[in-house]
Amino acid sequence: MNTEQHSGRQPLGQPLKGVTVVALEQAVAMPYCTFVMAEMGAEIIKIERVGTGDVVRGWDSAVHGLSTGFVWVNAGKKSVELDLKSDEGRSALRELIRGADVFVENLGPGAAARIGAGIDDLADQPELVYASLSGYGQDGPYRDVKAYDLTMQGETGILLSNGYPDQPAKVGLPITDLIAGSNAVMGIMMALYQRHNTGKGAYLDVAMFDSALPWLGYFPHHAWHSSSEPPMSGMRHQYIVPYGPYLAQDDRYVSLVVADDKSWQRFCEQVVEKPQWIDDPVMGTIASRRENRPEAEAAVEAVMASQPSKVWKERLDKAGIPYGDVNTMADVIKHPQAMARDMFVDTSSEFGPLPIVRFPLAPADKERHLPALGEHTGQVLKD
Repeated sequence: MNTEQHSGRQPLGQPLKGVTVVALEQAVAMPYCTFVMAEMGAEIIKIERVGTGDVVRGWDSAVHGLSTGFVWVNAGKKSVELDLKSDEGRSALRELIRGADVFVENLGPGAAARIGAGIDDLADQPELVYASLSGYGQDGPYRDVKAYDLTMQGETGILLSNGYPDQPAKVGLPITDLIAGSNAVMGIMMALYQRHNTGKGAYLDVAMFDSALPWLGYFPHHAWHSSSEPPMSGMRHQYIVPYGPYLAQDDRYVSLVVADDKSWQRFCEQVVEKPQWIDDPVMGTIASRRENRPEAEAAVEAVMASQPSKVWKERLDKAGIPYGDVNTMADVIKHPQAMARDMFVDTSSEFGPLPIVRFPLAPADKERHLPALGEHTGQVLKD
């Protein structure tokens, strides 16, 4: 990737170098947060259960016996095994936190306090940035309800905004984990900036539930103002036609977006060669296509099935209409754009180099290491 300076500005580099984070974390949400911080230069001391480690280590064994979930979000961290049921383990944790800038945990409300690492237990470190990440937050009637991504997709209405009316579908990625983890990163960055100005740390109560709600977009507004639920439109946009993947003659999908009247005119004249659609009472406007969705979708589907995908992509490109392929994961890991921008990098590990997806703003050429369970226990506790 081209890392030349733009407008005299330096690349971002490793802005978190010198920041130490103690992470009492597991699964995906908080590990994703600290993975981003590690990518940007922070020292992440990951506390793991003796003998078994982070629960995500046991989710599968696809990467030379390692879990895909662990490889995904744990490169660049130091693994320290501690028995937090013992006085010795709790004391060691407390000493590590004493030397940290940031402490993060996602054990569930009240769990950190039960091992002497709650926010009140650390009152003698007013400069500490402390982030708790849980399903529903540290208060409210759902405080103690256990949460994973799929249950959270249901609670936040995401499940009933995907799929089809007779078969709702989840978002395939652990989306609420990733949203909450991203919010935690942003909150920690803002807290560190605030500390730079005031000398005081902060407490962040990050909830998966809260974090997902702003991402519902226009759906709550439809519920507030028209008492309507999101149309369950499968791979297509809920309100705009045509918008989404359409199957071409060669059984390959072409994803396209016609989101305004000028694009619709070009689509009709230059792409599908149906100029009569421009003033058609069913097809002519965004509103009429939405109101007559089954008929409008069927018409577009029939035309798209008449030519191979190559023809459609050439016409869409010439007409200046957004389009794209619908790729398999095998396609994605060989994608020329990802290769050109060095999005896939190697991390060292106990099994040798392993490919991972880097955080997009992190340097591609930085050194990364995926820790074995407890690999850094002796070194970190000695220091």
